[in-house]
Amino acid sequence: MAKITDNSDELTFHQLTSQSASLIIPLFQRPYVWSQKQLRRMTNEIESIVDEKDQSRFLGAIIAVTRPVNPSQPTPYEVVDGQQRLTTLYLFLLAAAQIAAREGKSEYARGLIGTNLIVEWAQEAETNTKLRPSMVDRNQFRAVFKIVENTGDLSDWLPTKARLPHGSGPIDGALVRQFKNIQKYLRQKFAVGGFEAIEALVDAARNGLTFVFILLKDPGSATTVFEGLNDPGVPIAIGDLVKNEVFSRQGYDDDNAQVLHDNKWVPFRDRFGDKFDDYFFPYSVIMRTNTSRTEMFSELREVWKNLDASEIIQRLEEYVIPFLALNGVADAIGSYPKPVAQQIKRMVRLKQPAATYPFEMRLLKALDEKNIATADVVGCLKTIESFLTRRAICGIEPTGLLGMFRVMWSTTNEHPTAQSVASVILKRLTVEWPTDQRLSDAIRTRPLYGSAIARYVMLEYDQGLGGDHPEDLEVTIEHIMPRSLSDEWSLVVDKTRHGKIKDLWGNLTLSTEAMNQTVAQSEFAKKRKVFAKDSMYVSTRKLGSDYQEWSEDQISERSTLLYEWAAKRWKRPTPDA
Repeated sequence: MAKITDNSDELTFHQLTSQSASLIIPLFQRPYVWSQKQLRRMTNEIESIVDEKDQSRFLGAIIAVTRPVNPSQPTPYEVVDGQQRLTTLYLFLLAAAQIAAREGKSEYARGLIGTNLIVEWAQEAETNTKLRPSMVDRNQFRAVFKIVENTGDLSDWLPTKARLPHGSGPIDGALVRQFKNIQKYLRQKFAVGGFEAIEALVDAARNGLTFVFILLKDPGSATTVFEGLNDPGVPIAIGDLVKNEVFSRQGYDDDNAQVLHDNKWVPFRDRFGDKFDDYFFPYSVIMRTNTSRTEMFSELREVWKNLDASEIIQRLEEYVIPFLALNGVADAIGSYPKPVAQQIKRMVRLKQPAATYPFEMRLLKALDEKNIATADVVGCLKTIESFLTRRAICGIEPTGLLGMFRVMWSTTNEHPTAQSVASVILKRLTVEWPTDQRLSDAIRTRPLYGSAIARYVMLEYDQGLGGDHPEDLEVTIEHIMPRSLSDEWSLVVDKTRHGKIKDLWGNLTLSTEAMNQTVAQSEFAKKRKVFAKDSMYVSTRKLGSDYQEWSEDQISERSTLLYEWAAKRWKRPTPDA
């Protein structure tokens, strides 16, 4: 072996696998994913050694952790980083053994398998393969072994020697495909160079490819290292890190881990849909107020320091319903009293920033536990709604809010009311809660069209006038004075003023797609008749009935009415209130 580094732990695959140890991929790790492209890169490395262009090739670091085990069993190395490389080399040698057995080289095949692929002496072990894939890849792993078992003299020998891990996962996939890719590659090499070519490739793969093998001191650091290693490029999701952490606490008890996974983890995970990874940051802020996104996994590990896998899942479940409710999941919303459910729906339609979640999740959990009155929960949510809506109408970005909401629970003495929440916000000098004057100016001068808040405030206005429509209704916003000036509308307003007033709330109303296409750029005389007669929206029918003409004066007049309504609907309390 020609070493590349000065590290005493630089090993070849043969050195790593010829000892009595097994390389274990964490039970619920991501599956094997390498394609033919990555295989080609590895075979190029192997061929460079065979062709004597290089004495060895360095394939980076393999990082593993081990935990206390029965000394009569092979030493388990749980692979933190290196799954794809190790699995590919294992498949390479297994395919080479199959080629050897097919060509009558049974002793060579048995020696290769017995030295690098299974721990022969561990016949009593539940599993004695030197690679143990994650759960999702095990049926494919077994399928590959069956192909080898059915070759030549191995059919009588290998089934009695190899104890394969219990099957789980699909029977076909990337692992099986890669094995077949390797088979094809080796057959081509055999066709050209005979069995000597296979021996040379195997020797290069076993003894020419090197790794620095790093064994972590603390098993608890495995997921932290994994997080760091996967940070560049496509970072590993926090949900995957949490899952690895949970099941690392199950040790190597596959059966119990599978039961926990199927009965506890999967039902927990499936409740979230595509919001799973979004759950952990507000949850971690609840657990530790000062948690940052970069440190949340480390903080969670500290919180869970003395818990086992089942207890961690149980703790994680405590805030699931509040989180799902705030994300608009109907079943979760429906679990709350009607006044609270109605207010949650408003918060969802408002598309409130996630910065509010740590406080609101605690609020809803306190309600679940009957530690706070329904009226107080509704009052707190209405206060936050008013604060956020005013800011959105005024175009204030939802930045800087997390610092306030992460401590809102403790600042209100863990029993918040509408008044105490309002007081905390008003005292926060760096966070603006727009005054009535600021709100008035924004409604009169700031374009509402195109903003995220437009549909919400317009639907709330319609409902305030008695409108009633389905929650999943597709809403279209109609410009009363059209966005593009026609010849008729050019007589009403000049181009410069039109550009400043066309997108104001005062010039917008609710419509359907069909009505929008019907009225399009029509003059107001036609529009108002269609609005008054055919619109499903109360606010649009009222506009058609109340106004006989439409110009900048009417937009200004309507802006005043909208401001007066909005100022009452989303009240801002005085600092002394």
